[in-house]
This record gives sequence, C-alpha cells and structure tokens, in this order.
Amino acid sequence: MTSIRILVVDDSVVIRKLLADTLSQDPALEVIGVASDGRIALAKIALLKPDLVTLDVEMPVMNGLETLVALRKLYPKLPVIMFSTLTERGATATLDALSLGASDYATKPGNTGSPAVAIKGIRAELIPKIKALCGVAGLKLLPPAGTRPPSKGRPHSNSRIEIVAIGTSTGGPNALAEVLSRIPSDFPVPIVVVQHMPPIFTRLLAERLASRSAIPVEEAAAGMVLSPRARLDRSGKLPHEGDPHGHGVPSEPESGTTGEFLPAGG
Repeated sequence: MTSIRILVVDDSVVIRKLLADTLSQDPALEVIGVASDGRIALAKIALLKPDLVTLDVEMPVMNGLETLVALRKLYPKLPVIMFSTLTERGATATLDALSLGASDYATKPGNTGSPAVAIKGIRAELIPKIKALCGVAGLKLLPPAGTRPPSKGRPHSNSRIEIVAIGTSTGGPNALAEVLSRIPSDFPVPIVVVQHMPPIFTRLLAERLASRSAIPVEEAAAGMVLSPRARLDRSGKLPHEGDPHGHGVPSEPESGTTGEFLPAGG
C-alpha cells in the first residue's frame, strides 16, 4: 500500500520532531519533509508534492492563515489540517482557517511534561483525521447481534416532530454556518447539533454562528431548557432533562471534547 506523504509545517523544532517521529511510526504514513514557516512550506509543497499538510497557526515570516490563503489558490484540493494550541487565540485562528479552506484541525498536546501523553494524543486525534482525509478507511463497526436494521419508512404525516438533531464531523463548522443561516427565525422546535470540539472552541463557534443566523445561537449550560434558539452543550450528550418532553440540557455535563449545538424552538 502506498504511504500517505505528509509535510509538517511548524515553527517549533520540538513540535516538528514530535510530529515527524510519531507520524512516521505508522506504516501508512510517511513524513517527506518539514518547514518552519509558510514561505518555506509553499516552496516544499511545489517540490515534494505531499498528499497532506499539517499547518501551524502562529509562525514567523508567513503565518498559518496567510499560508493557507496562498496554498488554496495554488492547490485547492490539497488536504490541510491546522495544528493549533488549545487557547482562545488558537481556537479563533483555527475557526478562521476552517472558513478559509482548511480541511480539519487538531489541537497541540498541552504542557503535560510527558512525551508519552503527547504521542498518545497525536495518535488518537491527528492520525485518524489524516487517514480519513486521504481516503484510508477505518474498521467498519458492525451492529450488535440481534439489532434490527433502521426502518426506511417515512414518519406519519400527522406525527409531531419535537426536536431536530444534526451530527457533524470533518467540515462541520462551515457546514453548520451554511445550514443554520438558512433556518428562519420562527423555526418551531429545538435543533441539537453535535460537533466534536474542545469546549473553548464550541463557545467561539456558537458566537460565530449566532452572528450569521436568524435564530439565536448560544453554548448550552447545565439546567438550560431548550427553546427556539441554537445552543452548544460541551457535555457530548444529547439533552435528557428539562421540560416534560426532555428538551433540556443535562444537569451535570461531563467533560470531554464533543459539543452540542441546540437551536431550540417550540
């Protein structure tokens, strides 16, 4: 099988080495080069022709956003994963990058003091995204024994829809901006949107979506009852407490990296 050829772009020599060493340990991946800033990266892309680029946000000479704009003009289909810090500034820049054409993002390991923990984080978050963007299929999950296949029939026309759920993955923030901006302000039921993101990202994304949507958008909080607006819940669980119909947010949200937006209505 041909390896996925990767160019690592980061101004930190420590991060470049960590990424190069960790990614190269996977037999499906090959790090063909590294670059310390965007200008060098653009030159190496032309020379090495990678299958995918990991791109830092904050770099000297030419930062990640400037590099992404130039890269997209020359290589509109080249997969690019932003590799950013888990800070408000990093999250804002990452959301900007996604709107400028980045394919996905991954967060840099925090100051854990443990290389093993950092390597584990890269293997868990970054490598699956690289393989997904480059068409390497993962294992298919089989339904449990005895599980009935989903019904293909349509609901009865007189059945009442009490909530709408939307699940997004790669490309989710841009897709959400497109979908939510088309929903009218009088939409009658709650909409729950599940987006895999760290909590600091979900708040900023909710604020960004609110500025582009006719319905109010906000991050959900414990005990909040859903109403005609969009909310983002950091718990990673669908609402199950609140009003008698279950249109509420879990009273004790758990920590995690999955968020839920809830455009609520009704």
